[in-house]
Amino acid sequence: MDSNIIVTESSQNLRALGRDALAGKWKLAVLGTLLYMVITAVPVIILDMIFGNDITHQSGVATLYSILITGPVTLGYAMFAISIFRRRETNPGEVLYGFERFGKSLGLYIVMSIFIFLWCLLLIVPGIIAALRYSMCFYILADNPNMGIMEALNESKRMMRGNKWKYFCLNLSFIGWGILCLFTLGIGFLWLTPYVETSVIAFYDIANGSLRSVKSIEQNIEQRIEQNIEQRTEKDIEPPTAD
Repeated sequence: MDSNIIVTESSQNLRALGRDALAGKWKLAVLGTLLYMVITAVPVIILDMIFGNDITHQSGVATLYSILITGPVTLGYAMFAISIFRRRETNPGEVLYGFERFGKSLGLYIVMSIFIFLWCLLLIVPGIIAALRYSMCFYILADNPNMGIMEALNESKRMMRGNKWKYFCLNLSFIGWGILCLFTLGIGFLWLTPYVETSVIAFYDIANGSLRSVKSIEQNIEQRIEQNIEQRTEKDIEPPTAD
């Protein structure tokens, strides 16, 4: 059995890492999230208006659309959020990059959904555990474009061994913000969604070994502040150039 890294960082610190990554990039994150939501929601509403007969049930055409685009858009948004968290150059259009791997992302979404559904047939709890087990799949595929569907599922399964409860608690810690967003008619989710996503990526990067677990997030931020102060001081003491 392959060993894996156990995430010991608190949900508070993981959220702080997510906020730190979004500092100065909230506008970019909100625009990318808006594009993500428009692609996933607006066409469904329009298709239901055209083809739907019952407002309480989604039309077959809208359901087919959702199945076809959920995988690519989920992959694209994961790629976008990873770029923000790792401080790489990005733009909202990266949300669409998942369509460049349409077949693999669609296949991953379908296979993962089938596995979760089959576990749900037993009881709701096994279904939730299965969803947690495969929760890292799209982040893994974003980092490893040549990886196969089953490889991504198995890697997520390995990575989440011993980490499912930590990941569940991390997501649960946002429930208060989610309730508040409901009072903004859903607009608040434009800010909450990237906040959740970058916090999850902090969890993912620790679990895959690319980010060391920090004992104190304040210490990490203080180091960056000190570096900025040193850089400014060096500029201030530079001798003036002769005319």
